[in-house]
Amino acid sequence: MNADVEVRRRHALGLLDKTRRETRSALSPLDPERVVHTDERAWRVRDVIGHLGVWNGEAARSLRAYAAGREYYCIPSESQYYDYNGPAADERRTWPLQQVWDEYEDSHAQLRSMVETMPVGKWDGEMLYPWHVRGTVEDLIQIMMKHERVDHCDLILKATRR
Repeated sequence: MNADVEVRRRHALGLLDKTRRETRSALSPLDPERVVHTDERAWRVRDVIGHLGVWNGEAARSLRAYAAGREYYCIPSESQYYDYNGPAADERRTWPLQQVWDEYEDSHAQLRSMVETMPVGKWDGEMLYPWHVRGTVEDLIQIMMKHERVDHCDLILKATRR
């Protein structure tokens, strides 16, 4: 069982590293002020980077709590996602771009560290995600990196090619 967990851990770490490299490569050359998403607010490239940093940090906090035998979440239910997401994005709108990138990099490093050090016995257990849903460590990483790559970076790249 330990060998299987270690293989899956290495895969998750590789996914984290690949996603981080691809995000930096895709977003850093873009005009940080360019609007790339529109919903209730206009999301610039820098806002998306800030959003990714926020959620990667929240995922790292959930992993840290789980490793310590506790639970952590930042919203009480999935239905309150936007109540948290909007204010978190708004807070970062005025930050210097380097601070936004620094938070993104730091949160990714924290997430990677938690995956790297997660006890083998906890790998397949059920944990609480920051948006108040339960699942495994491995699934959390896959969800978070899909969120980063598909839900944001791929859409941004499509929008900037038009």
